[in-house]
Amino acid sequence: MRVTYDQIQNEVREISLLFGESKEYVPGFFENVRMVLLPLAIYFLFYFICPFTDVFIMNIWLGGGVMSIFFWYFVAKFFYSFSLIFSMLPKGISEKYHVLKIVSGKARIYYVIWNCSIFIVGLISVFTFLNVLSLSILTVLSTIALAIAFNMDISRYQISGLFGAFAAAKEKWNQ
Repeated sequence: MRVTYDQIQNEVREISLLFGESKEYVPGFFENVRMVLLPLAIYFLFYFICPFTDVFIMNIWLGGGVMSIFFWYFVAKFFYSFSLIFSMLPKGISEKYHVLKIVSGKARIYYVIWNCSIFIVGLISVFTFLNVLSLSILTVLSTIALAIAFNMDISRYQISGLFGAFAAAKEKWNQ
């Protein structure tokens, strides 16, 4: 789907005005945690499988895997804040604006890739002697790499979106 910078700027201006006039309810804290449950379940499935594999060496690496709870807390808060932004928009609004379709489509694709990477890292942890250490370290590294790739992917839309948001703020200020 091709879109021009001018179109992005105009759509973000309209969306920014919708944010300012939002009458939507603020979602509860646990309402959007479901996005984190699938990768969390995949991660801890492999975490609990690791001690039962043939290559498991009794070690303190299980503690490193437990420490990743802090990492999962951070990821859950990120998803919550990201979804909180979109909860301010009226339902079904993403069908009207191309920029919302693009960003939500890219977010879905990266979410699937992220789940697949956690699954692959889990398989690596089951079949190598590093077990939980490789699971926790490679999960963090793949998450960071995908976050950077996602940011680089949507950065093409950010500058024109920023100008659209400024235009909306200026329009609201002049009223």
